[in-house]
Amino acid sequence: MQDKDGTIWFSNWAGAYRYDGKTFTSFTKSDGLAGSNGLVAKIIEDKNGNLWFGGDGGLSRYDGKSFQCFKNGLINSWIWTILEDKTGNLWVGTRETGLYLFNGKQFITYSEYKK
Repeated sequence: MQDKDGTIWFSNWAGAYRYDGKTFTSFTKSDGLAGSNGLVAKIIEDKNGNLWFGGDGGLSRYDGKSFQCFKNGLINSWIWTILEDKTGNLWVGTRETGLYLFNGKQFITYSEYKK
């Protein structure tokens, strides 16, 4: 993913990485990413310039200085995809348990989980 400043962000099973054209910086669970392993499956930038990371431990927001994590209300906190809609809400797809709307405070489920 390329952010509005041209910085490249990418991820793998161990965390997220930033490349500014000169240096690489890694971000892991010890930096505040959500999750047991810091696995990141998806990265997006919202219209306010915040970066959102979805992975094995929920949703993490990075404001350029620190991470804030969100997972309360998710049946399964393993996030596979994130999309911001026109109103600024985030739509989150999780592993095996469906679709959620995150309004900045809570997750609202839009699918029924069936084992």
